[in-house]
Amino acid sequence: MTAQTEMMEKTIGDSRLYQLWSAIADTKVLLKAILEESLEVVNATRGTISLVDYRTGELVTEFAAGVGWSEKRWGLRFKITHEPGNSISSYVAYSGVPYICPDVTKDPYYYPLFPDTRSELAVPLIGRGGRVLGVLNVESEKVNAFGKNEAKVLSALASIASFALSLATHQTREKALIELGKELAATPDIDTLLEKVTEVASRLLDADDCSLFLLDKSINRLVLKASRGLLRSMVGKATYRLGEGLTGWVAMNNKPARINGVVGDPRWKGLHLELKPEEISAFMAVPVRGRKEVMGVLRVLRKKANPSAPHYLFSEEDEELLFTMANQLGAALEREELQRRLFTVQHIATIGELAARTAHMIGNKVFAMKGALKELSLQLSSFPLSESTQRLLGSIERALYEVETLLQDLRDFVKATQLNLQPVCLSELVGELVQDYAQEFPHISFELQMDEQPVWVKGDVEKLRSAVSELIENSVHFLKEGGKITVRLTKSTWVGQKHARLIIRDNGPGIPEKIKEQIFQPFFTTRAKGMGLGLAIVKGIIDAHGGTIEERGREGEGALFIITLPAIEPTQG
Repeated sequence: MTAQTEMMEKTIGDSRLYQLWSAIADTKVLLKAILEESLEVVNATRGTISLVDYRTGELVTEFAAGVGWSEKRWGLRFKITHEPGNSISSYVAYSGVPYICPDVTKDPYYYPLFPDTRSELAVPLIGRGGRVLGVLNVESEKVNAFGKNEAKVLSALASIASFALSLATHQTREKALIELGKELAATPDIDTLLEKVTEVASRLLDADDCSLFLLDKSINRLVLKASRGLLRSMVGKATYRLGEGLTGWVAMNNKPARINGVVGDPRWKGLHLELKPEEISAFMAVPVRGRKEVMGVLRVLRKKANPSAPHYLFSEEDEELLFTMANQLGAALEREELQRRLFTVQHIATIGELAARTAHMIGNKVFAMKGALKELSLQLSSFPLSESTQRLLGSIERALYEVETLLQDLRDFVKATQLNLQPVCLSELVGELVQDYAQEFPHISFELQMDEQPVWVKGDVEKLRSAVSELIENSVHFLKEGGKITVRLTKSTWVGQKHARLIIRDNGPGIPEKIKEQIFQPFFTTRAKGMGLGLAIVKGIIDAHGGTIEERGREGEGALFIITLPAIEPTQG
């Protein structure tokens, strides 16, 4: 070690280094101080600190000091490349290694800015994962002004600058995550929540686009729910099967994907594109996880800046950030679902309590009225009755019967979520029901499609029988002679969880789009008779079994009900 090197390291190692570190709270102040310290310690004429703009593939001069520099000349941009003539700093940003130029007149990379510059030294600012954040560059009016010792000292100062930049980025991200967490907890509207997540992810990860897909169990597909770019018009329409493309692969395997571009990756399908495949510099996707299963996929992309610039890759730190956001979102979605179910349960419980009391009181009155009607009929039996009187008595008797039927509907509604759980062979239950209805309604065509292996669930056999019967009866009610009902039962595995999937489809008039959101609500009906509790009871039963039910048919083409239930093996209790 030379005396000059010892002097330089001592200069940095004493009070000056302490002053630099003490300024780290203000990144701009620190970088400016590092640049000024660099000029002094290596006896340079002027210098710059330039930061990488990966979105454009350029190196941008952010700080400058020394002879000839003024703030008006800051903001210079150089293309990051290994091509000659684009500046020594741009080459260092490309290569990621220090560069000593003893004589700029003989250097292929030198870009002339000042006529008196004779030698130059540039060192990279290296962040986490070896990513180049920028370049610290100094110049001298003397030839051979810089050597290995100066490069070593300058690299030490560059390390402080890199740490400060990384820390500032970390603090910015940490603050944004805290704010996002607060918004996720407070935002009642789910669509606003999803849009917020994609907006924050795009901004923090410096991504050109961000898209969010959530798993729709009723169709066993990932459905686009929010996007920041070209896919916005495809929200609700763009879908992936589990395992299909990189997005489907992430959901099925419950693993992240972080790759350099997408062209050549065997998992890439290019079904729904935010960018052209050849334009994508980097792709990253992580699963949105709930406590028990994958709920969706959050993905981001970066665009290539220019053909000669290095790929703008996502780092491990970027992946950790996206994972954190996905976990925040998963918790918010589960909380929203829990609140929705809790509201539904409380709503049904309140209605149920009222219905139970009302049914009990009305039932007592109906019982008394039936007794009185029977006594009246006995007393009148010894008298000749006119035809109109007989019709009147018959009408009263039928009305009382209908009231009893309505009361039974109320009792069934109240008891819908009270289950007696046991292993149930759903294949056997559905098969028997279809056979019974086919015999009862010979004018309707029934088609049964089932897996060869029986499908089992843990449930209340009578409640499940009642739910399936209600759906088939609904279809029968709206079908004319020659109508068709198709019942399909399958078992599949989604992200590690086995599910039974029951589809009941008919070719009737279908359900108008404007009332689809109401059909599962209590007391909503389009029939002339009944209280509108049938589908509400069905939904209550399915919800109580931990399943889902949705209507996916189209008006004019028929109704299509899809039920999903957790499946079990026959040996499970």
